[in-house]
Amino acid sequence: MCGIAGIIEFAKSAYHVDAIKNMTNSMQHRGPNDEGFLLFSNFAASFYGDNSAENIQQLNLPYTPKEHIDSAQDIKSNIAFGFKRLSIIDLSYHAHQPMCDTDQKFWIIFNGEIYNYKEIRAELISLNHTFYSNSDTEVVLKAYMEWGEKSLEKFNGMFAYSILDTVKNEIFLARDRMGIKPLYYYHENDRFIFGSTMKSIIDSKLYTPEINWEGLWQNYTFSIAQRPNTCFSKIVALEPAHFLKIKLFSGKILKNKYWDIPTGVQDFSLTEKKAISLLEEALYTSIEYRLHADVEVGTFMSGGIDSTTIAAIASKLHPNIKAFTLGFNTNFPEYNEVTQAKETVAINSINHIVHYANPNEVIDNIKTIVRGYEEPYHHLPANYVLSKIVADHKVKVVLNGLGGDELFAGYDYYNKVKWWKIMKNMSSIFKLFPNNINERLDTAKKIASYNNIAQFYTHFHTTYSDLDNQKLFINKQYNTGNTIENLYINTKEFTDSIEALNYYNLKSYIGNHHTRTIDQFTMNFSIEGRFPFLDHQLIELAFKIPSKYKIKNGSQKYILRQIARKHIAPSCLTMQKKGFGLPLEYWYTTDLKDFAIDTLALLKNRHFFNNNEIDTIVKNNNVRKIWHLVMTELWLQEFFKIS
Repeated sequence: MCGIAGIIEFAKSAYHVDAIKNMTNSMQHRGPNDEGFLLFSNFAASFYGDNSAENIQQLNLPYTPKEHIDSAQDIKSNIAFGFKRLSIIDLSYHAHQPMCDTDQKFWIIFNGEIYNYKEIRAELISLNHTFYSNSDTEVVLKAYMEWGEKSLEKFNGMFAYSILDTVKNEIFLARDRMGIKPLYYYHENDRFIFGSTMKSIIDSKLYTPEINWEGLWQNYTFSIAQRPNTCFSKIVALEPAHFLKIKLFSGKILKNKYWDIPTGVQDFSLTEKKAISLLEEALYTSIEYRLHADVEVGTFMSGGIDSTTIAAIASKLHPNIKAFTLGFNTNFPEYNEVTQAKETVAINSINHIVHYANPNEVIDNIKTIVRGYEEPYHHLPANYVLSKIVADHKVKVVLNGLGGDELFAGYDYYNKVKWWKIMKNMSSIFKLFPNNINERLDTAKKIASYNNIAQFYTHFHTTYSDLDNQKLFINKQYNTGNTIENLYINTKEFTDSIEALNYYNLKSYIGNHHTRTIDQFTMNFSIEGRFPFLDHQLIELAFKIPSKYKIKNGSQKYILRQIARKHIAPSCLTMQKKGFGLPLEYWYTTDLKDFAIDTLALLKNRHFFNNNEIDTIVKNNNVRKIWHLVMTELWLQEFFKIS
């Protein structure tokens, strides 16, 4: 788990030391244990940085840096790599990056973890490859040398990395299947810049940030710009399960997808008993993989099914594992799950740590939170608060229950699909009713008008509708009604609507939003987050399991519940779904309101939005919409430095 950065000049060499140092300094929290640099023109030269060990230059390795990066101020280069390391696997400096092969023909900077790296390493050794380290980074490098882009098919893990291939004169950039590890880039004219964060690209000072209004419109609709789009003009995300090949001589860039979530593959011959057995085995395997580290591993644990199941199984494989739960001194029933979490702890070997959050943890750190989100967002980050507690307890890796709802139909609207299909057939009748009779009828009319499951999905993931945005945005008009369909369907065929919703949730809600925010806020405290439910082999299995085992007699996540009941307290299974969050609606009415109103006044002074509509939103007391506007002003202050 690290931060990576790169600058590529296609036309002529340039002085890159200040820019690449700015980028790595921007990601100090992502890698406090080591740093390294590579400058390449006609040959490669590696350098160490301020965070490197004093004696690192004494190591006798092909990639050992001999000089500090500051000594290279007068060196021009066509390529610059920068790296910040968080040490998780092989804590020695043999795992220093940038790393190369013996002949210095291939150089890598790598962010992430390959959970099956030992198996791949053994295969590579049988093919006469030798290793200088015990790191997964070197396995990725040697795998590329042996199999090229096909090496991606072998990896079980989360990653974003770049390889300089001097044999083919190209740079290879790749991202993991589910987009757990971030990778952004900016390409204009003869320059290409990439980094683990958008902020790092901005901090290079080679890019001047501008608002991407279409991205911001999507951000208001879906809570995040739909990738590859971002809220910054000309900064885009490399999509999950994609790689780039950048030809250094021609500047040509090729992008390819190497994997997708399988659809239309449900195995109806599976009995319920067999499906449960296969899923439980896959879950155990995934968790066991993710417990491997050379530092302490803990786990997030709410009181819900997903994270408590992960924690309980992890405790059987790793007794007395530390589990972290977020609670509240004041009883917020919509959020508090401490009671259920404690009941699961009582029947498992878990070292339980509960933290009771307060609004000052947000207000006092709002600048850091805005930097972490990198885009406006309508809520408060529970992951930020809990990650700080994990860091305070010196735990460097945490498991996370993300993905259970999206794989096994955990959201309320899954049970509403059947009603939508009925209402859709009655759309002509609904059209006879005038608008604004009452809110429920208006909602029913809208849902009945949706032509496909993608539009149905969009309805339940919308903060600001297009109509809301049309009232709010000045002189900017976009349409997001078909965004999900256009981005993700292509030639996909779904067995049923449940499968389609699972697919959209994993691609959009997980791949765009959740993995990004969790990565940002865990890494803010130099912590690695791992996601057992997002193991690609487990996902492939889940899509083979018929939907009838995911919702049975109205019981959502049915198959996962059958596994969970063996490991967690009954109260976790019967508790109404709450989600993992902070009580924004409560805190806004007390501690946050004055701050919010003052911030909105600054936003109104910019005249970027319709001020009358902002006043209407405040009057209607739609807290999430209000907070989205508040975060927009704070985002503008942090990233654009405009008044």
